[in-house]
Amino acid sequence: MKKIILVLTAFMAFASSCSEKKLKPISESMGKPQKVTDIKTQAIAGGVLISYRIPDEEDLLAVKGVYTLTNKKTYEVTSSLYENKIKLEGYNDVDEHIVKLYSINRAQEISDPVAVSFTPLESSLNKVSKTVKIERSFGGAQFSWFNKDKSALTFDFMAQDSTGSLKTMKIITSQSDSVKHMLHGFKPEPRVFAALVMDNWGNVSDTIYPPGKEIVPLYEEKLDKSRMSIMKLGSDANFTNFDGAEAYLIDDDISTYGHTSSSSLPASFTIDLGETAKLSRLVMYQRQDEPFCWGNPKNFEVYGCQNRPSQDGDWDDWTWIMHCTIIKPSGSPVDTNTDEDMAALKAGHEFVFDLNQPPVRYVRIKIIDTWEGSTFTHPAEVTLYGAAEE
Repeated sequence: MKKIILVLTAFMAFASSCSEKKLKPISESMGKPQKVTDIKTQAIAGGVLISYRIPDEEDLLAVKGVYTLTNKKTYEVTSSLYENKIKLEGYNDVDEHIVKLYSINRAQEISDPVAVSFTPLESSLNKVSKTVKIERSFGGAQFSWFNKDKSALTFDFMAQDSTGSLKTMKIITSQSDSVKHMLHGFKPEPRVFAALVMDNWGNVSDTIYPPGKEIVPLYEEKLDKSRMSIMKLGSDANFTNFDGAEAYLIDDDISTYGHTSSSSLPASFTIDLGETAKLSRLVMYQRQDEPFCWGNPKNFEVYGCQNRPSQDGDWDDWTWIMHCTIIKPSGSPVDTNTDEDMAALKAGHEFVFDLNQPPVRYVRIKIIDTWEGSTFTHPAEVTLYGAAEE
């Protein structure tokens, strides 16, 4: 025991006698780096693209831009020595601004600043906000907008709750150039709807309202599947393979499915609604035990017909309504599914009909391709909403 104590005492004495190790840059200082030169600016939506000549120094590491946005938040953007440009974004005005550029060497020393002035172009947030429309729709309101820059923007959809206060009902992020989105589930009585648009730099639009603020939603209901039937036309596919059945496509049970044979795509099936209805939306459900893979539909088209179509399935009898693409929320590869993906699988994939779409009695769906490029398909269920005509 005495030997152990002596060893520990000697070790502690040795450790305390060693000088404290200090963290230092990987490279020794070769002096403060020189500033960038030959600076040129190109205004972009909500920002600027700055090009420059980097100093000819062997220990140069990067160039840094430090700038303050309209909302008073300060950001830094760094570009490597292999680039001769830097992109600054996040402005939400068209005023003149100043950014300071610094050269950085491997010893983490920075140059004196170079102040660069510029005036950004109108931001994507402002441009998109001007295009947002909120219109009366089935069971609520339809929100639409254009995003020509395809910038990543977040949309906050709001409606009055039971107390009369505006409440966020749904939040989505989109980069699509043209979008229509619905809030539904409301009774046909006056209600205020609104929207906010936000970007990735903390900028937020003013609250956007429809004209007059209030909207009276159109009446909407889930169409009665007990009145529906699968109408087998000559050019339609058979959905009766591998435990599938055509009736399962409209049986209100997402655990069942229809299944075509190999080499059957594109594959179509036809629904007789049993009544004429103005359609508001369609929900397509995938086969639940094969999420976003195998023969689950990915792209499909919807057609409509008012009068009874010919039995041979001649497509000339049908009017094309829309093309639908099922989106996987996470964008992850096949066989990798997040909780968000699985929630979308269970909820089904919703597609909105144009408000000017004429009423139809018959709906025909043509499945174009699947998630794994299979030559067969196995959708689980189709549900339609709208208002039946009396």
